[in-house]
Amino acid sequence: MKKIFYNVRGLGGFEKRGEVQRLVSKKKPYVLCIQESKLGVVDDMIVSSIWGTSLYGFSFQPSVGASGGLLTVWDRNLIDVWSTSCFDHVLVIRG
Repeated sequence: MKKIFYNVRGLGGFEKRGEVQRLVSKKKPYVLCIQESKLGVVDDMIVSSIWGTSLYGFSFQPSVGASGGLLTVWDRNLIDVWSTSCFDHVLVIRG
């Protein structure tokens, strides 16, 4: 199983999203785990800009102020997720 763990230090800019998208396109991971996204909200537009057009699922924990933010994206053709839970500084995904 291919996994990518990335401390992106801010995913708000188009340049950083492009960098992550090129990495995902090249490595084709089953799961992508991003920390320090520094995003308060994550939606399908943001996720598709880094994951591409293949079928995906995602879960996130928003940043608090100017720090934190977790985002996990997975390939729904390969990974079956049963549930996700958010706690302080932790994102739990079961599957």
